[in-house]
Amino acid sequence: MGKEGVHGIFILIGWIVVIIWLMKFFLRKVLNIPKVQGKAFSYNHINKTHRNLEWVLRIATDIAYVYLFFQLMYEDFSVNLFLLIMTLLFTVQHFLRAYFEWKASEQPKESILSIAEEVVLIGITLLLIQFDVLYKLVPSQ
Repeated sequence: MGKEGVHGIFILIGWIVVIIWLMKFFLRKVLNIPKVQGKAFSYNHINKTHRNLEWVLRIATDIAYVYLFFQLMYEDFSVNLFLLIMTLLFTVQHFLRAYFEWKASEQPKESILSIAEEVVLIGITLLLIQFDVLYKLVPSQ
């Protein structure tokens, strides 16, 4: 992968982050959802059950990621299928968080933001797959 491909992927990731941030910003304003103060780069578990389930899910998805990455690197595995499966596994983690935000947190409206973020992420992933954006960003060798 050349400089152009890496540069394009970083630009794409930047746009995705900006889109998700703007969506969450506007939803907070429109639905009057107060910002929850959390530590940066922490897990912010709602309760013990949430923490335990998320760790089990995280370990399982990490094992799946390693397996999928191996398949991608050493077998004839589709990059688009890899991207889709990774997004779905990531989505399951976020929906677990949304469930606990809705059922057990002090701010149940936060679950709306978590679900909206995942819907946007799934939509972006499907668009990337549909229009073969990754193949166009990374020229063939």
